[in-house]
Amino acid sequence: MNTLPRLLTAMAMACLPLAAANAQNLERAAEGIDCANVTSTMESDLCASDRASDADALLNTTYKQARRQLQQQAADGSCTHCGAAEQQLIEAQRAWIQLRDKDCDAVYAFNADGTSRNGAKMHCLTTHAQDRSRQLRDFYEL
Repeated sequence: MNTLPRLLTAMAMACLPLAAANAQNLERAAEGIDCANVTSTMESDLCASDRASDADALLNTTYKQARRQLQQQAADGSCTHCGAAEQQLIEAQRAWIQLRDKDCDAVYAFNADGTSRNGAKMHCLTTHAQDRSRQLRDFYEL
């Protein structure tokens, strides 16, 4: 497969979540919140939630890109097992979502007695999404 089109597609897909992040930063600034210098737990939670949303958006983009690559390679015949691989990826992603949710629920429960519980859960969600995005890029050579 030609590397340049794949690279350009990957770069374009990566820019979409950045645009969303910029919009969220502008929204927070309009609310008088500077996520680089939060002054309350509420502000910290809102900013952490934005980071989790950004990481999730990037993960969704990467996941779609991996599926699209498998579909294209199955269709053009360059990968005889890519149809099955796509179905396995779908199942793996569903299982990963369950793992992420249970893991982050445990983090929330561990922090439930304090004011950091929401931020801790958002950090957990962000970390999982970033790690999964990195895995998909590595595993599917995106």
